[in-house]
Amino acid sequence: MVVVGEAVWDKELLPFLSRIKKEGFSVIRSDFLACNREICNPCESLILTDQEEIARKAASLKMAVLALEREGAEPISRVPYVLTSLEGIGKEYLSMVYQRFHGEPITIAETERLCIRELTEMEAELFVELCREASWHTERKLCEPIEYVKAYRRYQYGFYGYGFWALMDKKYGTWIGTAGIEQREDEEGQYLELGYAVVEEKRCQGYAKEACRAILDYLKEGLELEGVIRCFVPKENLASQRTAQSIGLLQTKDKFDKFYCYERIF
Repeated sequence: MVVVGEAVWDKELLPFLSRIKKEGFSVIRSDFLACNREICNPCESLILTDQEEIARKAASLKMAVLALEREGAEPISRVPYVLTSLEGIGKEYLSMVYQRFHGEPITIAETERLCIRELTEMEAELFVELCREASWHTERKLCEPIEYVKAYRRYQYGFYGYGFWALMDKKYGTWIGTAGIEQREDEEGQYLELGYAVVEEKRCQGYAKEACRAILDYLKEGLELEGVIRCFVPKENLASQRTAQSIGLLQTKDKFDKFYCYERIF
């Protein structure tokens, strides 16, 4: 349910309301400060407001908030999601705001065999252990897994909208690995680093390729990202080299002792 405060309701809002109603949302127009739980259950609702007092009140009631900042109005602070226009905003964005607020993992893609979604604390130990095995990034080796994933969900997903995701077996609901991208920078500039790792018993069965293809589609169609994507593969890991090649990455000049660098323009 989307609750729209009386103050924010105007003619400019009508196309947005019409759009989200067609997408399955119920909408109520209400004075939120007088709204009771019989009208809107905070845990099942999202409020759209242009008033900071209402935004803070809603957040205190554990209610997801989307703020609309009007031209010339005072900025709304302490609200994670603030828009200046509702043009193009629909079900996908509203669902993301709601799920982020309530800490629900967002599914970014599904394939024939995989559900690709954000990491949760339940996979924390498995994720960090797989990172250690793959020799990825020192900070993951030194951290406490659950606290690391909590921070990762808040700052990596919350700020960028992407990161490393959990690869879950659709049939059994079990963890089989991780894949994703993170922002990096070197002397040549910024780029996105792609990584993938699958648990030993699921390797060489095409899962990494299946996941990476879905992820690249999501980056292009869902997030509309552009730029350079690189993947660094150990020179002795022939299977991972084949995976990189199969998703369209080309090997660049050999300038690392232990890794091959694969790259594509996205």
